[in-house]
Amino acid sequence: MSAKNFSEKFIKEFFSNNFRKGYVHKKNLISDAQEIMSIEILSDVLSIRDYWTNKNFKMVLDRKSISYSEFSSIFLEHSTSVLRPDVDKVENFISEGASLVLSEVEKLNANLYKITEEIQGFTNGKCQGNLYFSMESRQAFGPHCDDHDVFAIHFEGEKVWNIYENIETNPINHPVFKYSADERIKRAGKLIDQVTLRPGDLLYLPRGQYHDALASQNGAIHIAFGLTYFKPIDLLSLLWEKIVLNEYMREDFKDDLTKSEISNHLKRMSTELSGIINQQENVILANNSIKNWPYKLNRYSLKELMSKGKEYKVNKAIRIEKSGNDTLLSNGVSKVSIPSEFVQIVKFVLKYDQVFHEEIMNNFKELSKDIIIECINNLKKMKVIT
Repeated sequence: MSAKNFSEKFIKEFFSNNFRKGYVHKKNLISDAQEIMSIEILSDVLSIRDYWTNKNFKMVLDRKSISYSEFSSIFLEHSTSVLRPDVDKVENFISEGASLVLSEVEKLNANLYKITEEIQGFTNGKCQGNLYFSMESRQAFGPHCDDHDVFAIHFEGEKVWNIYENIETNPINHPVFKYSADERIKRAGKLIDQVTLRPGDLLYLPRGQYHDALASQNGAIHIAFGLTYFKPIDLLSLLWEKIVLNEYMREDFKDDLTKSEISNHLKRMSTELSGIINQQENVILANNSIKNWPYKLNRYSLKELMSKGKEYKVNKAIRIEKSGNDTLLSNGVSKVSIPSEFVQIVKFVLKYDQVFHEEIMNNFKELSKDIIIECINNLKKMKVIT
């Protein structure tokens, strides 16, 4: 797999021409798509039985959801009975033309995880990958729109996507935007384009763009990487506690209010809310929330851990001072003398915010291992490193 899936050229053109504006089809964006996801890889992923639940494993046949109980069985796991997808039942539904919908598959595949990281990196959105496995000419979903941006990457087979003329304005995951199938067809409008996706192709759909898709080959696989961004309503949810702490907002309304009194209350509510929202500290809150919005995709680094050893966080409140011939360690309140054999080690450690155990060991090979270990242990006891 290449180092980067999304080139600087693609990102620049995407933000100039398409981001939140309109759909775009990019052919052969990912050259080694079937090394990332294929029928064989999907079979292995599905075989991780204890990962799948009614929350992340769904099946759809001819636009109708199949009840989880119909394709699952009770398994005994760690002396507990658990309802899991049953291989035979799932495969039977697939043979009848059912589609699979698997949520958050990026968590089970390092290469998909990397794609998720890249998309979050250049969009600053929260990204989640949902896999769709479809059989030929059997449609899981009719015309619909998503409440988030979609980067659909195709991995296996072929699928024809229908793009409709209308774009819903800022839909969110709320019942008011849950339209019936007939209503969605009306709201979608006229068909304006058909796009055929093949392995390695990307289709970007902005939030609210009406679309549907139909596999033209058995076993079509695509993954929809959904992107959500920080919104004013997200900021309001962060401010809710401040609203709760406002004495007026907790005040009881009398049951015999006149329309004039109600009007005055609404004006007072507007004033109180304005006072809460317009506090300068909320600018910092919003700024930090936007910057920290993407999911923290932390991965284990066992290989690095084995080669570099434990990573220590260095207390930056500690500094070195000189007093005559003595070298002292000071936290601004108390001071302690540093033994001469430890001075160079301590100076080295305090240069960094974090330092690896093996970096310390390797930097002072001229010293005995016992001296270095003793110094490290003393620094840990004094909370210089943690």
